[in-house]
Amino acid sequence: MEFFKKFIPEAVLRAIRPVYHGLLAILASWYFGNPSSRMTVIGVTGTAGKSTTTIMLWKILNEAGKKCGYITTIGFSDGKTEYINKHGVSMPGGPLLQKQLQQMLKTGCQYAVVECTSEGLAQNRHLGLEFDAAVFTNLSEAHVETHGGFENYREAKGKLFRALRAKPALPVGRSLGLGRTFIVANLDDGNAEYFLGFDAQNKIGISFEGKTNSLCQKIYQAQQKDDGFELEGVKFQVKLVGEFNHYNALSATAAANALGVPLSDCAKVLSELTKIRGRMERVENTRDLSIFVDFGCEPATFNAALLAVSKLPHKRIVHMFGSTGGSRDVRKRFLFGEISARLADVIVITNDDVYGSDEEQIARDIKEGLDRVKGPERKVREIYKVLDRRAAIHRALEIAQAGDIILFTGKSSEQFLVLPGNKRIEWDEVSVVREELGKLTSNK
Repeated sequence: MEFFKKFIPEAVLRAIRPVYHGLLAILASWYFGNPSSRMTVIGVTGTAGKSTTTIMLWKILNEAGKKCGYITTIGFSDGKTEYINKHGVSMPGGPLLQKQLQQMLKTGCQYAVVECTSEGLAQNRHLGLEFDAAVFTNLSEAHVETHGGFENYREAKGKLFRALRAKPALPVGRSLGLGRTFIVANLDDGNAEYFLGFDAQNKIGISFEGKTNSLCQKIYQAQQKDDGFELEGVKFQVKLVGEFNHYNALSATAAANALGVPLSDCAKVLSELTKIRGRMERVENTRDLSIFVDFGCEPATFNAALLAVSKLPHKRIVHMFGSTGGSRDVRKRFLFGEISARLADVIVITNDDVYGSDEEQIARDIKEGLDRVKGPERKVREIYKVLDRRAAIHRALEIAQAGDIILFTGKSSEQFLVLPGNKRIEWDEVSVVREELGKLTSNK
């Protein structure tokens, strides 16, 4: 496929991909013995929170004795061992996805939680999977250029819900008297109605804002607290930074409860969860700095990460970021600049994955976004451009002062960095931050 890409126009490739990946996925399901038919499979989709919600649900189910595996942007668990995702693809193609599900089955997994991306769903990588449940986290404009508009983007997400299929032999949600398939939807998001419109035996809502929906058989109405939330008399402590993680925790809780896990057990597991790789991951240090590494690869998640750290005690916010290359993601370069200019005091512009794009043009576009923000709403006072990402990390650490927050966004848990000319190198952002911190410490 990679060889033919060089000679086929992009418009033709867009038409071919769903057929190619769909056929491959169906064949892979057959080849690996259709493992999803013998497990309870929960798909998680949305613009933000997919990986975190997936891992939260996985942890809850395992602690409840319901052996479970997961597939996410961050990594893969077969129910016995966790692996870092080194493939660079959030939702694997059919052969790898089915192989991973088969591996889960071999270790005795009864459940699998699968992160489902719009790109993966649009390309039909999900075909051959028999989903029992679908979880909708939230939706905002992302990958709009790739999908040709927001409606197409939302419809791609909808493919997960259309794929729900009842499996009578499996005890999905029986302890709560639920049916064989169910949907969990965030009612505080304006797109919840669309996803609840798909067929499922049971529809479940979650809300912190008192929202209701007549399509739901059950709604989890939670009350926000500084350190988490309260639900039906049970207190949930969420130690992950950011209020958005309260939504992720509530979504995971609703799905787990539908699968028979008591709320009190869900709360206990979540209170013990202190870190998810590359998702507002804190890097410890001896310089009185609060250092966080986050994905923040779309405007909504980028903004959420900055808002989250802005609510923590700090003197200044130092923010280092770039924007993934490629013509399909040009718009967000300007948006990143605008968002950071409003929330960060010091900005270091650098590279993310450049691919075949002009790294200087990406930086100029980000700077143009920064310059659009003027007057009282402009918070940024210092701007640096360091296109070498390692050098940029070093610079951000170097200029930070005691009491500052440093936020690194873009790469997080990804295990590669694409340099100009499509040169791919191994990369682990947290490890690089630690290495550069060590250099600064040793030089003092």
